[in-house]
Amino acid sequence: MAWLSKIVLRRAFVLVNLAVACLGFALFFLANVRYDTALRDSQYFNGWMLLSCIAVMMVLTIRKRVVILPFGRVRRWLLIHYYLGFATVAIFLVHTRFELPNSPLEWLLWCLFVLVAVSGLFGALISKIMPPRLEARGERILFERIPVFRNQLASEAQALARDSVRDGDTASIAKLYVDILANFFAGPRNMLAHLHSSNVPLARILSELHSVERYLDDAGKQRLSKMRELVEAKNNLDIQYANTLLMRIWLFFHIPPTYALLVFAAVHVVLAYAFSAG
Repeated sequence: MAWLSKIVLRRAFVLVNLAVACLGFALFFLANVRYDTALRDSQYFNGWMLLSCIAVMMVLTIRKRVVILPFGRVRRWLLIHYYLGFATVAIFLVHTRFELPNSPLEWLLWCLFVLVAVSGLFGALISKIMPPRLEARGERILFERIPVFRNQLASEAQALARDSVRDGDTASIAKLYVDILANFFAGPRNMLAHLHSSNVPLARILSELHSVERYLDDAGKQRLSKMRELVEAKNNLDIQYANTLLMRIWLFFHIPPTYALLVFAAVHVVLAYAFSAG
């Protein structure tokens, strides 16, 4: 029952955070309406609110890089980043008045914001899905070390195939290595399958290994068992490589556009005040 109570508490925590985000947006919306009622230009108000929210969310990046300053826990800032992000999207819709842009700069800002928002949502999803999936596979391996371990496995597999030829067993393990396993061990394989947790490619190779077992003597079967272990270890490396690579790639579609958004938003602010003054 302990696991059930944890699930209930986790969902209650999510609902509370969503309620706080919705309340914050409701207060913003009421203030925005008051600006319109007072015949003041609400675009300046909601524009500054939008820019402020983006700046607050950028604190997460600073917190990850600066570990010695008392900025609070990363997990807390990550939660603020998530829920403030939802509110920021709503503020953006209010700021744009639910309309498409009508100038090149506005189109650029609109496209950058959409890219940041969509990539942020995608990143939130994979950050929830990928780490538990990798932890279920055992010890996490540093991304930079994966090619080293892959080369080690490839060398061991090649040595097994070579030993098989030396023992005169050229019609089974060695042939299977030449036909299938050499390419399998040469680099990352089955990336898309690993991203949606498909075991079909591994099952196919293991089936090929099993099909030659009846042709082997005891020494050959031991060698085949070792080859099976190498295949499973290589498959695990490919799973970690595919999932970790995806988590790294999405950052290129989120962080650089965020900085670009801030730069062009500053240009937008300068031009807005310049035209209002002129």
